[in-house]
Amino acid sequence: MFQFLGLFAQGCRDIFRTPWALCLTLAAVSLVTFLAGMFLMFVNTLEDQILRRQAEVQFQVYWDRDASLEAVHDAWQAMNGLSRLTSLRTFTPDAALDVLAQAFDGQVDLKEFKKDSPLPATALLTFMLPREDQKEWARTILVRLESFSGVSKVHYNPLRIDVLHSWMQFSKKGFWPVICFLVLVVGLVVGNTIKLALFQRRDEIEILRLVGASRLYVRMPLIIGGAAQGLLGGLLALGLLGLVHLGLQDMLNFPPLWVQIQFLSFREMLGMLAVLMCIGTLSSFVALKEG
Repeated sequence: MFQFLGLFAQGCRDIFRTPWALCLTLAAVSLVTFLAGMFLMFVNTLEDQILRRQAEVQFQVYWDRDASLEAVHDAWQAMNGLSRLTSLRTFTPDAALDVLAQAFDGQVDLKEFKKDSPLPATALLTFMLPREDQKEWARTILVRLESFSGVSKVHYNPLRIDVLHSWMQFSKKGFWPVICFLVLVVGLVVGNTIKLALFQRRDEIEILRLVGASRLYVRMPLIIGGAAQGLLGGLLALGLLGLVHLGLQDMLNFPPLWVQIQFLSFREMLGMLAVLMCIGTLSSFVALKEG
């Protein structure tokens, strides 16, 4: 245990033996991580706006004019039990006529139609869209609403579903390739730095091998140094992201946009640091194996 702690401390000290190489490595890792963080902030903000404004879909259900109000009320009660339903507004023929009269702002008198309203009973249902299979879910709900007794037609706007579906597809197909490319760049930068450190310490390493030092004893400080460089670069990038976010968070927060830039969550920050440490460790191991 004490030997491992000693190797850990030595690995952290060794990265400062080549300050210029360390500065260049940290600058490269921080820049790449900063770009990845900015891209992730953009994705989070866009997803928040799309889910907030497009994640709901409304269905307008119209009954036949000759449908009995008793059957309509029974259908309304059954609709209350539908999954993912967030609100249900119902209108009898007379209530729908009142809404229409309000739309005319009192310019048209529709009271004489009260006895025999030409409008059908109507229901306006608002659902929260699922994150997966939105189109299939919408078709299922459409068939379910059309199956109620006396329903004449059902309308909804498929554009909202198309927007959310397209965004989910973009998140899956466009997000991870970009992140993987940035991860590869970080790995190459840290790996090249470890190779440089290995080259500069080749005489010291040869002496250690001659006196019987194990491969683990020789390589462990360099591997720990790679992980430390990934961690330091990630911390610098997060600090820079925080400063940039302070200046950008309310840049679009004005009417009619009302868009507030979202910062990375605590889980995303921990995940970013963990990934950078793993990349630093793996690239160091590969560089040592090839060296």
